[in-house]
Amino acid sequence: MRGTGACAVLSRCFCGALRGKTGRVGSLRMSHFPPPPKLPPKTGLFRRVPPAVFPAVLGLLGLVSAWRHAIAAFGVPTPPVDMAIGAVSLLFLFCSGAYLAKVTLRPGALVDDVRTLPGRTGVATLCVGLMVEAGLLGQFSPATAIVLLLLGFTGLLVLALHVLPQRLRGTDTAGPPTPALHLVFVGFIVAPGAAAPLGLAEAFLPWLIWYCIAAAVLVSVVTMGPLVTGNAPVPIRPLQVIHLAPWAFFSMSANLTGQVVLAQVSLVLACLVALVLAVRIRWLTAGEFSGFWSAFTFPVTALAGAFLTSYLSLGFEPLRVAGGLVLVAVTLYVPVIAFKVLKAWASGTLAVKTNASIA
Repeated sequence: MRGTGACAVLSRCFCGALRGKTGRVGSLRMSHFPPPPKLPPKTGLFRRVPPAVFPAVLGLLGLVSAWRHAIAAFGVPTPPVDMAIGAVSLLFLFCSGAYLAKVTLRPGALVDDVRTLPGRTGVATLCVGLMVEAGLLGQFSPATAIVLLLLGFTGLLVLALHVLPQRLRGTDTAGPPTPALHLVFVGFIVAPGAAAPLGLAEAFLPWLIWYCIAAAVLVSVVTMGPLVTGNAPVPIRPLQVIHLAPWAFFSMSANLTGQVVLAQVSLVLACLVALVLAVRIRWLTAGEFSGFWSAFTFPVTALAGAFLTSYLSLGFEPLRVAGGLVLVAVTLYVPVIAFKVLKAWASGTLAVKTNASIA
C-alpha cells in the first residue's frame, strides 16, 4: 500500500510539472531547439551546370595535346596518347552537352553566366576548348574538326563583341579587369594551330596572330599590376597565371604556321612570365582551393607544348629537355586539379561558389 501511495504522489508531482511548463499534460514545448534550416530547392539535372568547370577541362585538353607533340619529340607510343585524347574528348563532350542542355532550357542563363567573372571565364574557355578539340580531332575527322573550329571561333567572337562595349563604357558587371580577359580577347590564338593542318584561311592566320599579340600586350598592361605589387584579393590571385597562356600559345601557333622567329621570341617571353610566376608561387596559392585554381592548368600545359613544338622546329636539345620536364610536372598535377573541380561540380558546391545561373 505504501509503495502504491508513493507512486501516486510522484505521478501527481510529474503531471504538475508538465502543467507548469506547457499548461497541459502530455506535451512539451522544446523552445530551446531551433527549427531545422530550410533545404535549398532542387534545381534538377543539368539546370545549374557551372561554366567554371571548363577551365579545368581545357587543362586536360592541353595536357593530351602536349602528349601528342611528345610522340614526335620522344617517340612516345601513339595508341596510349590516342586513348587519352579519346577519354578527354568524351569528358569535354559530356560537359559541353550538359551546359548546352542548361542553355536550351533557359537561353537567358547564358547571359546571366557571362555577367559574372567565373561564368564569363568558363564560357570563354568553352569556346577555346572547342578550337583545341578541333586541333585534336583534325587527323581523325576533318569535317568534325572544321565544325568545332567554326563554332568555337564564332562563339568567342560574339562573346568578345559583347564584353568590349561594356569594358569601354565602364559598365561591366564582372568587376575590375583581370587576366581572364586574355581568354575573351586573345583566345583566338589557338585557332591557327587547328586551322593550318586543315588548310583553312592560311593567308588570314598570320594577321590573326598579330592581332592576338596586340590584344595580349594591352590586356597584360592593364591587368599585370597585381602580380608585381601583390595587391589582389586572395581568391582571384590564381588568375594571374593566365598571363602565361598567350605567349605559350603564340609560340605554338607560330611554330605550326612556320613563323619560327616569332615562335622563339614568344617562347622567351613565356619563360620570363613563368619565372615571375614561380617567384610568386606562395602568393598565388595563399588561398584555399577553388575553381580559379584551374588557371594553373592550361597555361602550363601550353608552355610544355611550346617547348616541344619549338624543339620539333629547331632540333635544339635543351628545348626538348625543358619540354619533357614541364610535361612530366603537368601530368602529375593537372589531373588532380581537374578531379577536384569535377568533384565540386558533382557535389553542387562549384555552382554555389561561382554563382552559376539556374535554368
